Amino acid sequence: MIDLHERLSEFSCYGVTRETEQLLADVGVRTVPFMPSLLQEKQIGFDVGFGSRGVPLLLQFKLGQSLHRFVRVDKRYPAPALEKPFFRFSIDTGEPDGQYETLLKAQVDGAEAYYVAPRFSDWPKYVSFFENGEVLQRSVMVPPGEIRGALVSKGSPDGPHRIVYDRSSVHICSEPAPLRDAQPETIARDIASRMESGQRNLGQTVHRIYIGLEDRSAIRRRTGIADSGEESEIVELAMDERVPDQIRRDERDHRLEKLRGRARSEEDAVAAALGLELWPLGIQLLFATK
Repeated sequence: MIDLHERLSEFSCYGVTRETEQLLADVGVRTVPFMPSLLQEKQIGFDVGFGSRGVPLLLQFKLGQSLHRFVRVDKRYPAPALEKPFFRFSIDTGEPDGQYETLLKAQVDGAEAYYVAPRFSDWPKYVSFFENGEVLQRSVMVPPGEIRGALVSKGSPDGPHRIVYDRSSVHICSEPAPLRDAQPETIARDIASRMESGQRNLGQTVHRIYIGLEDRSAIRRRTGIADSGEESEIVELAMDERVPDQIRRDERDHRLEKLRGRARSEEDAVAAALGLELWPLGIQLLFATK
């Protein structure tokens, strides 16, 4: 039997993606999602114009835990003002080459990137919201850059953090800092506007993001355990023990070369390589273009 947690996790890969596609279609933007099944085709090709202006859109889905009581690990920090029930999910902003770091680097290099999590916790509500096209409206959407800005504003180190939110507000903890919740309609308009004024076409932006993921040192900060305020030896060791950069580059080069042998174009090969790098992290990639 599929439990509730697994069922609600399905909203991440279907409900939000479908509504995002429709939302962008309403402002004249077409989207094509990356799916691993593409690699089963004899020839790899995306039905998208990489020579046209466009924006890669990255969606990272989280399933928030519904809570009724806020318990502080570190009593120095007050609890944020939250309605009951509220929701919580965890991220690690200090994990080398991890989910957050990947999203942030992609955003810096030109992608639209968002964490998306539901403001509901049961299956009947999801079904109702999905039928009415309200899943996005009933979810929180936060760019990784917004999270970075909030941590910097509080002088908080990178490392394990919790995002807590209710029906109207979002905070990052341990030391509470408010986050701006992006509205779906605003995101759609901003993407459409970027396409009108952008200097790079979709293929160029995809290539820039893919190359940028090779070196993420520019966005790395001091790491630590925020709940205790102490430096984290575990996080630092994780950085020291990560796959050496040269080995990682060789693996990426080998994968891209194999894809080039089956792709219709260089742009298709790079786009597939980017999608393959994001998919194991749980990140949905969509190519948005006019």
